[in-house]
Amino acid sequence: MKYTSLLLMVIGLSAVVGCGPQTVTVSGKIVFDGEPGQNITVLFQGKAVGNVSPEAAVGKTDSAGRYSLSLVNSKKKGAMPGEYAVYLSWQNPNPDTSVDIESPDYKHVDQCPYKIPTRAKSGELMFTIPTTGTKEADFEFDSTKESFKPPKV
Repeated sequence: MKYTSLLLMVIGLSAVVGCGPQTVTVSGKIVFDGEPGQNITVLFQGKAVGNVSPEAAVGKTDSAGRYSLSLVNSKKKGAMPGEYAVYLSWQNPNPDTSVDIESPDYKHVDQCPYKIPTRAKSGELMFTIPTTGTKEADFEFDSTKESFKPPKV
């Protein structure tokens, strides 16, 4: 009987606390030179606090440049509050599948229609997710004011 009460208490606490990390809704818009960035993968990589690092969150922009984040591992919608380095990348939504990328003659061609600045590729772009979440995790880039040089090694 003693163990049954303990088991019921643990089950009750699990229902109240929930499973997995507590997330908040995070969405935003990516804009390059006034145009929405389509097919942009947006990765939020959390800064470690002590020995704990929040789970990374990722989203992909639609035709209007809008995205919503979900946790990378658990696929749970949203992200955990905290400070993040933000990485942007583009992937061709219609790759040429007839090309053999294993061929020695293969040459990678970057067909990205946007100038993604160095800071958005190197982790220098930062964003703090508030405890209430946000619908304004927006990033706007102006190619006349950005650097496109690779970071120094």
